[in-house]
Amino acid sequence: MVLWVASRSDVFKKNMIRALFFALGILLIGSFLDPYNQSQLSVALIIFIAVLSITLLTGASGQISLGQGALMAVGGYASALLILNVNLNLWLAIPLALLVSALAGLLLGVTAARLSGPYLAGTTLVIALAIPSLANRFESVFAGEIGFSVDFGNPPHWLDNLIGEVGIEKWQLIVTIIFATIALFFALNILNTRTGRSWRALRDHDLAASLQGVNVGRSRIFIFMVTSAFAGMAGALYGLRGIVSPSVYAVSLSLSLLTAAILGGIRNISGAMIGSVIIVFLPDWIEAVTSRFSVPTRISDYLPALITGLLLVATVVLSPGGLSGSIHHKKHK
Repeated sequence: MVLWVASRSDVFKKNMIRALFFALGILLIGSFLDPYNQSQLSVALIIFIAVLSITLLTGASGQISLGQGALMAVGGYASALLILNVNLNLWLAIPLALLVSALAGLLLGVTAARLSGPYLAGTTLVIALAIPSLANRFESVFAGEIGFSVDFGNPPHWLDNLIGEVGIEKWQLIVTIIFATIALFFALNILNTRTGRSWRALRDHDLAASLQGVNVGRSRIFIFMVTSAFAGMAGALYGLRGIVSPSVYAVSLSLSLLTAAILGGIRNISGAMIGSVIIVFLPDWIEAVTSRFSVPTRISDYLPALITGLLLVATVVLSPGGLSGSIHHKKHK
């Protein structure tokens, strides 16, 4: 038992070091970027947190969800209501929004425990369609299509005194890095401990996992609670970019998250980051190329979606493990 505890402590320390190096690396990269690209990097980190929920839900445990964007909406609306109606700051509102999202995941998990495959995918897709529409149905509470106007606020004065003037974009990046680092640390600990092993056993063969003592129904509920908390954190940060409304958490957001997970590698944390960067920065990269060749606007406007679709098809056909899976395969040849 002593050896097992020591081993678990070592895993936590290694994961803490990895998460801190991740934060320092992103801070270093951000220091060389202009305000616009700092804002884009913040969005990539927010998408990374959301894609982590798919990495854990689908990649680690084998559960399918097409509704992570709806769970992001739960986190976004919860944080906005807490900030505007209860006057909480983001450091309190986001953790509470995370708990609200976990509760939504509990309700979803109770349903998901009885479903699998296309039935589960269909149910989560219906939820992705239904939850944002509630803002229109209960307009007096959720402000309808107009939504709520929220933001990251201004950086504290002590931070300006410590590192010089901090712009809005840099402050947004700093806050996002903090929460992304926390999410990464917890994801690493989930995957590299007994919990992650039981989830993978459930993914590979639920009957065999049950024979090994895993409570399948209870585990699925817990999985949806945890991954919904990740999505809720991402949704709260996503809303703080300016507005929380149904259009921000459309069904297309859920599909974009799934696309990022597949492109990067749905079973790897590194794949979650790679896919998030591709989804966020690809339109800018395409624009940088097309601007040199005077491509008509009616064509260039559709190129990001077209190229993303082609990349998705190519990944599924040529490298089902995503880019991170291909890199891992080449290293171990």
